[in-house]
Amino acid sequence: MRHHSGVEYWKARINDIINVPDASPLSTVYAIIDCMLIVVSIAFLILETEHGVKDYFINPHNPYYYYLFGVNAAIMVFFTCDYVARLWSSHSRVKFFKEILPWLDLLSILPFYLELIILIFSGPEALQATTSLSSSLEVSSLQVTSDTAVTDKTTSSNPSNQSYVVLRICRVFRVIRVFKLARRSENLLILLRAVGNTSRELFVLFIMVFMVVLMFGSIMYTVESTASGNNTTNFTSIMSGCWWSVITVTTVGYGDMSPDTAIGKVIGTLALLTGLIVLALPVTVIVAKFSDEYEKTRLRIERENMYRRESIIKEVGVR
Repeated sequence: MRHHSGVEYWKARINDIINVPDASPLSTVYAIIDCMLIVVSIAFLILETEHGVKDYFINPHNPYYYYLFGVNAAIMVFFTCDYVARLWSSHSRVKFFKEILPWLDLLSILPFYLELIILIFSGPEALQATTSLSSSLEVSSLQVTSDTAVTDKTTSSNPSNQSYVVLRICRVFRVIRVFKLARRSENLLILLRAVGNTSRELFVLFIMVFMVVLMFGSIMYTVESTASGNNTTNFTSIMSGCWWSVITVTTVGYGDMSPDTAIGKVIGTLALLTGLIVLALPVTVIVAKFSDEYEKTRLRIERENMYRRESIIKEVGVR
């Protein structure tokens, strides 16, 4: 029984250190270190795509490559330990995995280990080879000779091409690390939870916009394609009409597509006015519901933090 009490005590302590920055000085220091590492990790992700400095990150012959790789590996080990500690100290595993942030954290960690596996089996040159492969693929796609056709066929079956695709996908998922910063802002967490609690109203708004977009996109395609005989119009399909409808209904107005006929311009005006009405009316209801949910979520989080601190104080008293 004492052992169980001790485990629960340390779970509560670790949970406070990781999740409540103002619980203790140690929690504050941990939060600062976590935020700094997140910023450094995102900076690495951005710099890897800059032509002037990306050679430091992808060229194994560069003298700084292994230093930067070591720093990135240390950061990812920290994020991994942080994730494991959050999972172990959570009050309920089911509740832990029902939230979206743990899944985002997991998706931001896994790409590093996938890249590490590729590096182990393909060598450090895989990063540089796949990067140069992307350029060669772009060049070869513009050539139409028979020799380049054979080269393209050989390149597509090359294992390095497969590694290139995997690495590109992994790097896309690394962008998810930016959501780790949301965990360090209590107000932003409350905002995200309030958005989740108003998901039903947002879904209704999405359905209404979808109906309006589909209706006006179909009408505009029919009118413009019929008047021009499918020769000079940009409305070549219902999908292109829906693209114009989205831009018009949401009042963005790129100007890349516009109706040429008088009837089409009238329909465009009606689409714009309908979009204003459809977006304006439900938004007032959603904002009111969001304000209520925001306040409820804020009070609930404050009660949870207070209960957690009281539990730790009681555990210390018992021990």
